[in-house]
Amino acid sequence: MKKYIGELKQHPEALFILGYMLFPLLALVVAVLGFFMVLGGHKIFGLILLLVPTQIFIFSAMWAIKNRKLLLEEK
Repeated sequence: MKKYIGELKQHPEALFILGYMLFPLLALVVAVLGFFMVLGGHKIFGLILLLVPTQIFIFSAMWAIKNRKLLLEEK
């Protein structure tokens, strides 16, 4: 796994897709799903969805954007 992440950090195009498109979209989808679960009566699981995976996707997007910026500054 570390090998693939190390290779991923060398491609700014892949980091662009992850940081600006994929991770924010996944965070939005999970947040909406958690919100609807809270409204539907499944409060505990909805709050878990709102707090844990959403934050993971947000911080992953920030990681990808930061690494892309550093990679582009090197070139």
